[in-house]
Amino acid sequence: MALPFSQLETIFKRNRQALNEFKDMITPVIENAKDDHERLYWHHIYEEEDHRHDRLDHLLPALQSFNENDSSIQPYNSEFVHLLQDISLEKFGLHNFLEHLDLSLYTFNDTELEEPIRSLRDMTSADYQETKTILDQLNEEFKGSLQYKASVPTDEKENINENLKVEAYTSTDNEAETTFSNKRQLTVGSLKK
Repeated sequence: MALPFSQLETIFKRNRQALNEFKDMITPVIENAKDDHERLYWHHIYEEEDHRHDRLDHLLPALQSFNENDSSIQPYNSEFVHLLQDISLEKFGLHNFLEHLDLSLYTFNDTELEEPIRSLRDMTSADYQETKTILDQLNEEFKGSLQYKASVPTDEKENINENLKVEAYTSTDNEAETTFSNKRQLTVGSLKK
């Protein structure tokens, strides 16, 4: 059973580094914002990723502990149940980070930040898909003890109007996600240009 937790530890460590890189990229945007709207927009994204960093700082030592002592991986162990809930929440964190990176690609299209952000985005997309697969396996192994409703993104909920979902985040096919990030959308900003 230790294998999926080892994979998750690797994913979350890599993603913690990625979100720090992203926060470093958007810090100057916040500091040099043209107006309050721009400042609030980027601050909101920064704050969510900063909060997620704090959660990962809490989760990673717990994952490492379970990786080192897999005998504590028991469905009746309350620390293990909390770990499963935290992992489920971080799946949602990966989903949000993926959306933040996609949003930033609209702003940083044709700039020096586009390629580093796209690289972070592609890595995060792969990590998100792998995490979803691992969580499906854990749900099967522990008979649904991971079904933590607060961690299910809107795009993955069954009882949500399809018009409110973004197709790129509902697909398990990475090609669909890559297609989404490469599409040019008409926005107020693009129409001004």
